[in-house]
Order: sequence, then structure tokens, then C-alpha cells
Amino acid sequence: MIVTVDSKWLLSHLDDPNVIIIDARGVMPYRFGHIKNALSLSVEHVISTAPNGANLVIDAPTAEEVFTSLGIDYHKIVVVYGEYMDPSAARIAWTLMYHGQPNVKILDVGFNEWQKSEFPITRQISNQKQSNENVHFKSKINSMIRADADIIKAKELQNHSGTVIVDARTSIEHMQARIPGSILDNWEEGLGPNGEMMKSKEELERDFEEKRISKDKVIICYCHSGARASHKYLQFKQAGYNNVKLYDGSIIDWARRRNPLR
Repeated sequence: MIVTVDSKWLLSHLDDPNVIIIDARGVMPYRFGHIKNALSLSVEHVISTAPNGANLVIDAPTAEEVFTSLGIDYHKIVVVYGEYMDPSAARIAWTLMYHGQPNVKILDVGFNEWQKSEFPITRQISNQKQSNENVHFKSKINSMIRADADIIKAKELQNHSGTVIVDARTSIEHMQARIPGSILDNWEEGLGPNGEMMKSKEELERDFEEKRISKDKVIICYCHSGARASHKYLQFKQAGYNNVKLYDGSIIDWARRRNPLR
């Protein structure tokens, strides 16, 4: 499953009514300039804050309201972009996948690289919302791509040879506190060297093989609050891993449930 879309492809589809372009950088950067016909969606709109402070995925009614307002339905291709080194686009893309959107991609380069290529930038607000007034997004939750603390504890995955729990944070964070049995794979290692939002499939495969993470394993990704782990989730999908899950609550949820830390 290739999760990135080529910038030149997007350039040729900027006016395609079947392509919804989502700017994940936030309202203010969007107002100062964005890709033609892009719609702004801040990552906060796809997060539900739990009582313990964890950033969880939004429920079905909220997802239907948010994504319908953007003109997204089952038939649309959705391309999400953001800035290099910001995993917000990945969190939005994963949320769409979780709610069953079949064709979701992230742009292969960050917004700054798009600008450097002198591709179209505008301050004009897209009227695409108005042209999609009859569109309705219907959530079809794919629970197979999400994990929670109960799943990890109930199956004792830390000691299960068929499962790898991947910490997408920095080495310092990993050393300070981590889910027992998890291995470190900083999400930044999956970024391309020249502003690409992700390495190639072949490069990612090689990286994961070097860490002895094989494709027959169940992969569960976590970080601090779920954003960086969303990007790591997409990296595994890009590399051809089928059984990958995001623990969206991540270490905040795990620790505040008083689960063991190492």
C-alpha cells in the first residue's frame, strides 16, 4: 500500500472535483498561502481529548460532521499535506483511514518543498465546500488499525513473539519511560533526506528489516500523544506491512492508567 502521492500528480489534479486536498498546517499558515483548492483542517479537529488527557480518535458522529463539511465521501481521493517534520498530516490521514475512507494519501513532499518547486500557491479560499453541499461522509470504522491499553494488556503483547510494539519517539523519551517490551524507532528516521515526507518503500523495508521487524508480525505504534506514531504507522504501510495498528492514546493514556513503565 503506497500512502504517498507524487506532487506532480497532484499538480495535474488540482482542479479535479474528485480530489479533496487537505491542508493540515493550521488556520494561520493556510491564510498566508496554501496549495490551490486546498481546504484547511487543523489536527485538533480530528482529536477527542479523554478525561485522562490522552488524544484519542474522534467518534463516528464527529467524523461524519467534520469530513462531510470538507466534501469528502467514499468516492473521493483525499490528499493531505503539511510541513516537513510535522506529523499532523499523518494523524489526519490515519483518522480518515480509521473511519473507512478507502483512498487517502499524504503528499510526498512538505509544503515548503512544494513552494520551492514553484507549484501554484494562493491565498484564495476554495469554494469546494459549496460545490459539495450534497455530499455526506459515512463513517465505517476499521477497528483493526487501532489499539488501546486493554488490547496490549489483555493479550500480554509485550511477551508475544508475534507482536512488535514500536516507540516512535526520540531515544531520550524512550529511555525515560516506555511501554515494557517496546522497541525504539524514531519516526524521523522514516523521513526523506530532501524534504520528502517519507522514504521510499524499498528504503523503509530495509530499515525495518535491519531492526528485525518482519512483515509477519503485528505492529503496534505509539509515541507521546499519537501524532508521531501515526506517521510511523503510515511508514509501515508504505513498506508493505499489512497488520499495523496505532495506539492513539499512546504513552499519556498508558501512564495515566497506571500501567507499568520501563
